Amino acid sequence: DIGGNSGEFALRICRSHPGVAATVFDLPLVCEIGARHVRAEPEAGRLAFVPGDALRDALPGGFDLVCFKSMLHDWPEAEAKQLMARAAGSLRSGGTMLVFERGALALRGTPIPFALVPLLLFYHSFRLPRFYADYLSELGFQNVQVRQIDLEMPFHLVTGTR
Repeated sequence: DIGGNSGEFALRICRSHPGVAATVFDLPLVCEIGARHVRAEPEAGRLAFVPGDALRDALPGGFDLVCFKSMLHDWPEAEAKQLMARAAGSLRSGGTMLVFERGALALRGTPIPFALVPLLLFYHSFRLPRFYADYLSELGFQNVQVRQIDLEMPFHLVTGTR
């Protein structure tokens, strides 16, 4: 989980799937906080935290799945593509890249819930799923699929196989 923050997403995956081990790659301080967050959990032995800068440092490799969860929207398009390209190198052949991102909000003529107001800070960077799907195809990924999931706002689940 690149940019996996506290490791909560990876923890939930490990909890739901006892045969899974997960690695969270994030900034050093974030990894320290994440490791403390999960250390008392029964799944802690299956969770690794690797500190680093995903744009500069070597990413660990040999994974069946690499995911970005609500992280790529923080970056301009060029850097988002760079992160995806670097992550592709972390996958074994046949592995899957998963991008779970907030989608663009349709704000015209529709009142938005007050709870979404803080997310307006990122309004300009919520992308259409085509951005991620097209770039996965450019990187040579196969079976690229897009699924829309409506939570409090639209989310996109984009996957592709290396």
